[in-house]
Amino acid sequence: MLNRRVTLWATLLLIAALALSACAPRSGQGAAASAESDPGELVVDLPAIVIDIMADGSPSMGNVPLTQIGDLIFTDLSAIAVPSVWVDFMVASNIQHIQVNNTSNGLHLLVNGEAVPSISYDGESLSATADALSSLGIAIPMIDKLLGLVDQIGIGATVRFPVAAGTAIIPMYVEGNGSAAMAAQAAQEEFLAAVGTPPRVNLPIWYEEDGSFSIGNLTAAEWSSLTSGATDGLRLSSDQISNLTNSGISELSISTDVNGIIIAINGNALPVLDWSGGKATHLLNLVTQLGALDMIVPGMGSSGIMATVHDLLPVIQTTDFDLTVHLPAAGMAAAN
Repeated sequence: MLNRRVTLWATLLLIAALALSACAPRSGQGAAASAESDPGELVVDLPAIVIDIMADGSPSMGNVPLTQIGDLIFTDLSAIAVPSVWVDFMVASNIQHIQVNNTSNGLHLLVNGEAVPSISYDGESLSATADALSSLGIAIPMIDKLLGLVDQIGIGATVRFPVAAGTAIIPMYVEGNGSAAMAAQAAQEEFLAAVGTPPRVNLPIWYEEDGSFSIGNLTAAEWSSLTSGATDGLRLSSDQISNLTNSGISELSISTDVNGIIIAINGNALPVLDWSGGKATHLLNLVTQLGALDMIVPGMGSSGIMATVHDLLPVIQTTDFDLTVHLPAAGMAAAN
């Protein structure tokens, strides 16, 4: 028994050493450690573990194939291999690396060193997420405690793909403002200079116990008449109203600004879908670079569509939009 334990711990230490030997810098590294001043708090802040994908799709870590690491822990890791056709596609599209990175303020996804739309959070939004899951009856063991630790953990993993001969190497992450961030800022400033004041849309929807609604003092029937029935889908059933109010929900909102998309329940904001700092622009650039629209719908003229989306992006991101759903008091729908 003792020999088995020694072997197990020796194997785990060997794997940990291999993982650390295959590390590289990650965006936000050190933030989790610097944010916690209490020596009694749990803090994990590590470099990004790097997994290299070979030309045949086989992964390795620290020059050791993952299949060999799997043998050490009696686990078959061969399924992690990437189909070679996808490796060829990544090489041809010059996608050199993808990083998933958890920091003290969010879960970020970086492609070629620049972030795409990611999740941004703080302690309050993580707590609100746990409360929302609980109120909706979604039972996940210890979710409140687990979410309470998320912003104290800084870890990441980077998957690297082969680079075509003669192609410049792209840094693991871009310090400061990358090209997408600068392009996004310039487009937003140009739009705001043209319109003066950022656009604002405030759309409150007030629901009754029977699922009918009103917007701006107009009833559901009046809106249906004005829009030729386009707003009929906003009507809810009395059961849907009851389910929401009996869960303690009186207000739901979705809003957008230059930082991202914010969803709130009863005024408590959940983690934000963060599109700030050129993240949305970088995503659109990648969609164009990969030819993603042409793969989905061949011959649809993706270049013109993507150009239009690029033009609309600063309008969407600078618009102060808020849609808030107001529900009746809990129990009223059930009483009716």
